[in-house]
Amino acid sequence: MSNNKPFAELVQEVDVALAERRHLRQRGVHLIVTHLDHVPETLCSAGEMIGDIALGGYPELVSLGLTHMSHLLVDCFCRYRMPLTAMRIEEIMNTDPFYVNYAANRVGRNQVIARPDRDTTRVYVWRIRKQLEKVFRKLALGLDAQHVLVSETTETNLLVYRLKATVEFLHVNGSECKG
Repeated sequence: MSNNKPFAELVQEVDVALAERRHLRQRGVHLIVTHLDHVPETLCSAGEMIGDIALGGYPELVSLGLTHMSHLLVDCFCRYRMPLTAMRIEEIMNTDPFYVNYAANRVGRNQVIARPDRDTTRVYVWRIRKQLEKVFRKLALGLDAQHVLVSETTETNLLVYRLKATVEFLHVNGSECKG
């Protein structure tokens, strides 16, 4: 009977791993978006800057390793929890105070910040998925990036993007706002 104990432990580990994978597929991954240069007593306000976007739920955060432009796009999907067209994303980037005044709280900031538009959105969605795939492979999650950053065609043939994930916004001063 004692010879079956290692086998039983292995079976239990496999069962736990499979249950975790099913859970991730149903609810999506957990993302933690870190905003820098936070203004106290505000939530995700104009002037802040995205420091990183990482997978949560692990002993340490696992950075997605995204570029500046990809940070902006994923942040937009996290903040606007609905399907978005490329045209709507461009509109948000040009009207939402968070993106219009992006990184304005940065000391010595005098650079122009490029933002995704309708022409670049599709390219950056592809790049974000590639980064997600790398992280998923590294963590042996067995998830498909296209099931996390989803593209769907509407009945009027518009392509919309949506993020299937739980999201938490973390500000460097320690305050948090949940999405």
